[in-house]
Amino acid sequence: MVLVLDVPASSVELPSRTAQLADEFGRLIVQSVPGVRAHKAVVAAGPVRAAAAVPLAGLTIDRFNREVRIDGERLRLTYREFELLCYLAGLPRRPVSRAELMRTVWHDRAPGGDVSLRTIDTHVRRLRAKLGQYAGVLTTIRGRGYRFDPGPGVRYLAA
Repeated sequence: MVLVLDVPASSVELPSRTAQLADEFGRLIVQSVPGVRAHKAVVAAGPVRAAAAVPLAGLTIDRFNREVRIDGERLRLTYREFELLCYLAGLPRRPVSRAELMRTVWHDRAPGGDVSLRTIDTHVRRLRAKLGQYAGVLTTIRGRGYRFDPGPGVRYLAA
């Protein structure tokens, strides 16, 4: 639930006082209703999209903020897992070969060095395990590589 208040800018202290009252209201609800959590009021100038202030349901991959969230909960990914997921998400529904992933995601490693193409398979397997119910966004294309298949509730926010 989101409470959005449009406060007239006629007074300098009116927005901060309104935020204080909203915080008090939140504390009252938390004390009265078990399981409810309240967040501090946010004062923003200009129009604010309510959806931006609330964690969205589903899978959100945010390249700019370098985070992945499932139903608003932050997912802990390694650097390579995050880069792999973002690269595939940036090319939705397009098969990407292991060689291309090695060139782009593992670009800082020497070719033919200590990294094999099977490293990608291991990273995809671990990433699927962490994605849980959203593991299906990573599809194996036999003999070709991997593909990102976004479904309902999956968002990729490019940088």
